[in-house]
Amino acid sequence: MQLQVEIENIPPVGRYAFTVDLDAPGVLGIVGGNGTGKTTLAKSLLNLALADTFIRTSSAGSITPSSRITYRVGDSEFIFGYDAKTRSLSTRSPIPDDVKNLLSIELPAPYGKRFTFFGTLVGSDLEIRRAIVLGQYTKPAEMIGFLNEVYGDGRFNDLIEIRLRRGSCCCFMLGGDRYLREDYFSSGEYFLIHLFRLVTAGRPLVFIDEIDTSLDAKAQARLTAQLRLLALHYKAKVVFTTHSLALMQTLDVTELAYLERSAEGVTMTPMSFNSVKSILFGFRGSDRYILTEDDVLKQFLEYVIRRYCPPTFFSFQIIYIGGAGQVTDLMRRNRSAQFFGPEPHVISVLDGDQSYRDLPRGTICIPLHNVEQALWDAYRRQDFQHAFQGGEQLAAKKLYEQIQRRQLLTSEQINELLCDLHDPEMKSFSEHLSGFLCRP
Repeated sequence: MQLQVEIENIPPVGRYAFTVDLDAPGVLGIVGGNGTGKTTLAKSLLNLALADTFIRTSSAGSITPSSRITYRVGDSEFIFGYDAKTRSLSTRSPIPDDVKNLLSIELPAPYGKRFTFFGTLVGSDLEIRRAIVLGQYTKPAEMIGFLNEVYGDGRFNDLIEIRLRRGSCCCFMLGGDRYLREDYFSSGEYFLIHLFRLVTAGRPLVFIDEIDTSLDAKAQARLTAQLRLLALHYKAKVVFTTHSLALMQTLDVTELAYLERSAEGVTMTPMSFNSVKSILFGFRGSDRYILTEDDVLKQFLEYVIRRYCPPTFFSFQIIYIGGAGQVTDLMRRNRSAQFFGPEPHVISVLDGDQSYRDLPRGTICIPLHNVEQALWDAYRRQDFQHAFQGGEQLAAKKLYEQIQRRQLLTSEQINELLCDLHDPEMKSFSEHLSGFLCRP
């Protein structure tokens, strides 16, 4: 089932439509600069369940007569328009409970549920003490496993959980009737406990604004893997906003989107980590690296990618190293050192004359002996139109140089000629490059 939220004229958003498939569990990280509308999106989603959301969380005057939110849930549509009495949004159509229960939204401080839950915990102190004395508590094994994996240690092994009249509370027992309540944990630990409860509650959509605010860098880097497992197990779509590079880097290509505001409205675009990193932080890097032997092969591959590959999704660099042996050696060393990046993000492409060798994984060869030799062979064809006196006596590399020096063909035209002559083989070869550089 699809859920669509169309926002109109709620600052800073002029117009934006957000769509999510509730039948596709997993994680989605939304990134963008300040003022692009990430929190407005979170509030708009929460407003479907709590119609006073903007009254409680937004400044007076932010909602105007032109403000409007349209929700489409499956085949149903709910419209919230301007209400002059409240100067906020309201709807004439009652929202069914089964629609409200589709989503769980966590706003940043001070409006998130984890902050409003503080009062519940304080008011339940006697109930908690009684449960500890009577031994009426459990060991939340799944939660403990989640927390320990995120932090990479066993600090939560002794955690207990007490069911209250209004929710539950986690504690560490300190001996006797003394205990440490969850709201006295670090802000990051307390947040992760709340996050675990949100995802495991069984609602199809969980949206968390500013997921990384309270977490240290190590926890940020380890969180995504555990969220993925929970989301798949509980069939939840976990959507969150973040500014954390450590967290972004752990997201797969289908799990990261960039939110951008322009004069026309707000758009959300799937984007790779390095592209986001360049736009938001000014860092330069590439998602993929192709290592090759020399500049001639580098230029040939650049032409092949332009001609045969669909628009590439990943940013990439082609780096010529200086020889087949050096290329393959560098590939092997990158596996452990990862100075270019993780092994799946780096390949090497060699001339076809290296195809007989025992090549390391991640290495492919072009379907030509080499570029210079392929040109030498083409020169001997009767239909070759750029011959010159003495050219047939030159070796392959010298012929390649002379044809360009005499301005008979540029390197681009040579590459085009060779691909025309070997089009079926080049199309087949380019599929390897497309699989490496293009989004699945």
